[in-house]
Amino acid sequence: MNRKIFNKINEMIKDSPQLLLDSNTFREAINGEFRVDVGSKISSNIENLVNQIDEAVLEKYFGEVWQPETKKYKYSGLSIIDQVNALNPTAVLDVGCGYNEFKGKIQNLTGIDPYNSKADIMVHTLDYETTTKYDVSICLGSINFGSTDKIIKEIQKVVSLTKTGGIVIFRANPGVTHSNYNAKWIDFFDWNQSFIFNIAQTLNCRVTQFRTDYSIDKNSELKNGERFYFVFEKLD
Repeated sequence: MNRKIFNKINEMIKDSPQLLLDSNTFREAINGEFRVDVGSKISSNIENLVNQIDEAVLEKYFGEVWQPETKKYKYSGLSIIDQVNALNPTAVLDVGCGYNEFKGKIQNLTGIDPYNSKADIMVHTLDYETTTKYDVSICLGSINFGSTDKIIKEIQKVVSLTKTGGIVIFRANPGVTHSNYNAKWIDFFDWNQSFIFNIAQTLNCRVTQFRTDYSIDKNSELKNGERFYFVFEKLD
């Protein structure tokens, strides 16, 4: 559950308890505070309501506002194209592919994303079902939103879609909120080195590469040390 949104909703109710008795006013207050339209019906269950707002926030930001910066990254940028193609993969999965930038550049690639119509399949990571096992799975900033249990489930899902001996390439944001106002209510997961190595071991993977990633564009707002690049190899 999104901690930022949960805390703000609790604050709103504490300041104005009458919101719980007037769903129309509560809906307008939510739309104004979070700058999203949660629709005509809002859940009376706080946890469900938080999830409803969280989904609306993510959909608006990644469907309408966010723009990719793939080419700016030293390790998790365009160099991935040659890295993956050198493996001559029969199947590659790009999780949270956004505008599907790698389509046509990385061979045998399928891009999935819940918010961008450029994806081959518009679907949430946990809802994606396939019989294909991928030689390479790519997760560039796509597993980064929500509570620790959600993050673990998403990593577990991607690893399960990857062949034994295959690799998963990650870019992870250690909890740095994007500067755009529309990202204010996104709950960025605070990745750290200990979690990366421990979750790899837990899921029977080996970390074969680990770098602190940075932008090669001098004009980028990205500061040194604001992202992690790492690769899991799936063991037997």
